[in-house]
Amino acid sequence: MFTFFSVSPLYGSDDPVFIEAIVKDVWEKLNRRCPFEVNKELVGIKDKHREIEPLLEIGSNNVKILVLWGMGGMGKTTLAKSLYAKHCSQFKRHCFLEDVRGVSIRSGLNVARKHLFSTLLEIRPDAPYVETPISKRKLECEKSLIVLDDVSTLEEAENLDIVNCLGPGSIVIVTTRDKQICSQFNECAIYKVDGLGWYDSCELFYWNAFQRKHAKVGYEKLSEIAISYCSGNPLALKVLGANLRTKSTEEWKSELDKLKKIPNTKTLDVLKLSFNDLGSNEQDIFLDSACFFNSNCSNTSDYLRRKLEPNVYSCRDYLTSLWNASNFYAESGIGVLLDKSFITFSELDESLEMHNLLEELGRDIVKNEAPKHYGKRSRLWDPEEVCDVLKNSKVSGRLDYFYMKMHA
Repeated sequence: MFTFFSVSPLYGSDDPVFIEAIVKDVWEKLNRRCPFEVNKELVGIKDKHREIEPLLEIGSNNVKILVLWGMGGMGKTTLAKSLYAKHCSQFKRHCFLEDVRGVSIRSGLNVARKHLFSTLLEIRPDAPYVETPISKRKLECEKSLIVLDDVSTLEEAENLDIVNCLGPGSIVIVTTRDKQICSQFNECAIYKVDGLGWYDSCELFYWNAFQRKHAKVGYEKLSEIAISYCSGNPLALKVLGANLRTKSTEEWKSELDKLKKIPNTKTLDVLKLSFNDLGSNEQDIFLDSACFFNSNCSNTSDYLRRKLEPNVYSCRDYLTSLWNASNFYAESGIGVLLDKSFITFSELDESLEMHNLLEELGRDIVKNEAPKHYGKRSRLWDPEEVCDVLKNSKVSGRLDYFYMKMHA
């Protein structure tokens, strides 16, 4: 509701002052309605809105919870921001709680919860009493729109679960990399945020690399290589496109060749947050998968085809038995990796698959165990490195165990 001013004569000398005050008041209220600007030309966003909005049931009296789930860099936060910006004006109270993971780690769970309540109630975060029976009753009588961005643990989800405090028609949107977060919320809808298709990937890459909707003359083939490398991951497309901007074709070729050996650290740093959340067994299973068992890698597929007996094992069965033999508690570990979008299994033959950027992450982690000494790493997959290590007797006890385990 806007403030109304008592304006004296229509053409009085104070008219500019009153007009300025009205504009300022309206501007402040609009800023509160949508506290950040969202690019209206977001690539692929309209298609995702059409898929998601029926799940929100906007206008109903139900309290709806929607979980946007997917691997890092897929645009979950961007999607949540666009939904929030589009619909927040329809709600009396609203809050976009950004980076729940970071806030909880830096300041604690209580700070995150206090910030949520103070924003919804429009009071100072440092007020002595924010969450009171009166304030909860106030929320129960009004519609609220809440976004909980990047919730990484069940503890964070439990701390911010205020569904019982919300009025009819309220909506809570949660973004997470871990599907297990859904277990904290009753009857939540889940939307898996996948990568962009080829056309949208091209558009996003071109905008970041060339500041226009098509590639420059002479850069077409190089652009196709770069876009294929990103495999639809919006973060990777943005980072790589911006990194290649203003560079010559020769520099592009050099950068793309370098990516084969040295992945882009900005993209991997985002993905590594999820790896750091894994337990040691899950980390080992992930690293094995990235180094040996990703069926998208041709040499791995050849190895599995030679190894598996037809009609006896599926790839998943074989890998489960292999990791159980290594005391990795495979059923549990595989479940965690599936929930965190690290791996999937093909419906056709149950072969293990993962995004090529996650494969790069796993292999980069192993390489960094001993950057200049192959034999001191826990895993080897490059035939030339394997031959060099074995030929020159450079195998450490740790590498010998993992290498023989995978090829026994």
